[in-house]
Amino acid sequence: MWRVFILAPAYSLRQTALSFAVADVICYSLNMDQEILSLLQNARQLGIELSEQQLAQFAAYKNELLQWNAKTNLISENSSCEIIPRHFLDSLSALQFIHKPTARIIDVGCGAGFPGIPLKIALPSLELYLLETNRKKVSFLKHVLRLLNLSDVVVFHDRTENILKTDLWKEKFDVLISRAAFKLSELLLQGEYFLNKGGKLIALKGPNVDEELAQCSSDTDQYKISPCIQYDINFPFLEGQRKIILGERK
Repeated sequence: MWRVFILAPAYSLRQTALSFAVADVICYSLNMDQEILSLLQNARQLGIELSEQQLAQFAAYKNELLQWNAKTNLISENSSCEIIPRHFLDSLSALQFIHKPTARIIDVGCGAGFPGIPLKIALPSLELYLLETNRKKVSFLKHVLRLLNLSDVVVFHDRTENILKTDLWKEKFDVLISRAAFKLSELLLQGEYFLNKGGKLIALKGPNVDEELAQCSSDTDQYKISPCIQYDINFPFLEGQRKIILGERK
């Protein structure tokens, strides 16, 4: 049986200082960007306090997304107008489910870096691995990671099914996370491979996941992931209702 919880902001995070020395970003005036100020205010509703340094990183990330998206299809045209709520805050809504600050986390099908990079900015102690098949998106990821001076981040340019054929990364991760890139049944199989015992699967989904949940619930015994818990994510600054599905590696 799937359990459903309504999410309320009820936690806080200690921030870790980062060395962020890109001159043009340091000179960025946060007071002139209302979107970044809204990120600060709305992140607090998620229980996350962002420093000026972290806000500058988000501002630089947003600017690079817009510049690259004009030439390369990183995100949809509609969502490019709503990067803060649709991509940054939506990604950050998963942070409360990562209880180990130094967790080794793999983001499968990360696209332009969501949710992995926003989570890494907010909690720099994470050890992040980004898995993406699209070459242009991989180029963007490497570029923006250098710009933001984010350490302990690895970018994989490969297909998930290729990695699953080897033992190289089997049971090497504390967290597997994905944002609308795979069906839940696919993520459960990936979780069996990537996650160590007790590792956590975190799937960020839209509101219509009942069919996926029903398909998986009828075959829960075949997976090495415990029955998933469904959380409803309801915040006015997000784009409609969101759901986060959690599972644990047996």
